[in-house]
Amino acid sequence: MIKYSTEIDVAGIVIRDPVTALTNVLIFATALWWFRHLQKHSGSYAHSRFWARFALGIGSASLIGVIVHGFSYYTNEHQHLLVWLIMCIVQGIGVSMAQVAVFSNASQRWSKVLFIVTGMQFLLFVVGMVVIQSYEIAKLHVAVGLIPILIAYALQGLRGDRGKTWIAAGILVSALTAVVHTFKLSFSVWFNYNDIAHMLIVSSIILIGNGVRMTGDEHFANLNPNA
Repeated sequence: MIKYSTEIDVAGIVIRDPVTALTNVLIFATALWWFRHLQKHSGSYAHSRFWARFALGIGSASLIGVIVHGFSYYTNEHQHLLVWLIMCIVQGIGVSMAQVAVFSNASQRWSKVLFIVTGMQFLLFVVGMVVIQSYEIAKLHVAVGLIPILIAYALQGLRGDRGKTWIAAGILVSALTAVVHTFKLSFSVWFNYNDIAHMLIVSSIILIGNGVRMTGDEHFANLNPNA
């Protein structure tokens, strides 16, 4: 069933939940900027490259979300479901990229094991989404993927790693979206829980991007201590 709260007509084009669609675009623009910035400055540092792909995955999912939220008038229920599933799976790819980023610089033995575990988790997530077709599966994938990173990076932050502190803070902010969605916290039908969650995601991407940039700068500074 296609759900929406508001609808406007712009020069004959019907846009549903326009603020939600607009904040989807804002997420995409923010994520794309960080993707390009981190890719440009990552060099050979895999940690930054994979976090950049995390941003690209989240941003791409949000761009697909413009169709899900803004242009559902032009899709039937089957098409709407298909686009929604693609959106969720692309978001899931982004989460998996964050997981890979964490162990990208681990020993070859451990990185292989963790890569296999991450791959199995992703496959289970995709199967769960296709079979159950519930956003709860997507939220579970996000939680399993990001909460361990939050804990690990928060502990490293307590030991003085500022970059990891920023990343952990970004993940914590993104976790607040679950609260917003669960309790349907809204200001009005024109700025509902989806819109609030999207603004939290924008803030989260900025915090994580800054943290990844800091860890990259520290990495290259350690490689060139006399630079």
